[in-house]
Amino acid sequence: MRIAVCDDNSIDLKAMGEVFRRAAPAHTLDTFSEGSKLLDAISGGRSYDLLFLDIMPEITGMELARKIAVIAPDIPVVFLTDSDAYAVEAFSVRALHYILKPMTEQSLKECLNRLEERRSARRRVYIVSSSGDQHMFFADELQYAECDAHYYDLHLKNGMVIRVRMTQKEIRDTLGDSFLMVSRGLVVNVEFIRQLGPKSCILKDGREILLSHGNTEEIHSAYAAYVFSQLSERRGASPDGTKQS
Repeated sequence: MRIAVCDDNSIDLKAMGEVFRRAAPAHTLDTFSEGSKLLDAISGGRSYDLLFLDIMPEITGMELARKIAVIAPDIPVVFLTDSDAYAVEAFSVRALHYILKPMTEQSLKECLNRLEERRSARRRVYIVSSSGDQHMFFADELQYAECDAHYYDLHLKNGMVIRVRMTQKEIRDTLGDSFLMVSRGLVVNVEFIRQLGPKSCILKDGREILLSHGNTEEIHSAYAAYVFSQLSERRGASPDGTKQS
């Protein structure tokens, strides 16, 4: 994997480089002391499998993560912080994890394991029947499912649409908690949501979907609970951000 670390503190940056050399020597590491330079590198086409971002005065880690998400939405981000207070804000930009400084070999390995677990979860295989044919695809390929009478049209990110005969309950039971019912008969893969607003959600491909009128609070709560669980499951935090014993 190719990994980037961005921290304006040269001492911390050097220390993290040493941690990577000891705990993850097989991975390629690029270090940046300025968020704008990392943003320029990604804008220029450099690809990364994982980013570690500090909270920096020049451009905050949260702000940088939002800018990167626009041009490279699939790069997972880990925040490097001095306080647990950043956990909720980290959730808002869908971070993979957050690490309290100083980074240790154990915390780095935990992040790398977490990344592999997320990748494995996203590679869940679905097999569905459509007009007598069997179709197989992965969970991270399905953007949303839209109801049409007694059928659901499954929209894959490659543009393919698979029509299956399923009820709303069957589609929800099949797809699981990572899919959110945003309006009547429309189920969206949470991983494809770029932004969830008060009245609509915007997918990574730019499509805007209006939220079901009257259920916006429930939709936002379900979205927050799912995404926060992905961030906090290894830290023993409850969905309201408090630590559990």
